[in-house]
Amino acid sequence: MSYRVPPAEVLAVAIADVLREHGAISSQRLFAHFVREKLQCIDKDYSVTEERVRRTAIQSGLVTVEVETRDTGIKVKGGRCPVCDSRMRKVRNSTLYGGSVILGYRCTSCPYKMGTTKRVPVKYTFHDALPRVRCRTERKTEQRTL
Repeated sequence: MSYRVPPAEVLAVAIADVLREHGAISSQRLFAHFVREKLQCIDKDYSVTEERVRRTAIQSGLVTVEVETRDTGIKVKGGRCPVCDSRMRKVRNSTLYGGSVILGYRCTSCPYKMGTTKRVPVKYTFHDALPRVRCRTERKTEQRTL
């Protein structure tokens, strides 16, 4: 079975269409399924992984993501974000004696954060980042009488 990888622009358009249709999607697997269906409408040979859909959606700014995590208990020192693969930034606190202590790590481009022990993403919830435009009915400009 042959397949083609869609360009990032085509994938971003499919992601935007899916979010416009469904609003909030509470599963990465379901989100990727909807995007694959949309891509199949464009070209039957297009296929994409769940991870690429998630990373493209976050990097393009089309979605806001809520990440639920669980603690593994393994001590770590920084590294890359498991959600979007960008660098983690240290969260520091000043001590009474003028030093600093690392409290944890935070991603620079998504809401993922962890303490000094590794946290593994368990569930993703995707929301449309662009506000929905609603039509306003024209207000009557007549003066009211009391």
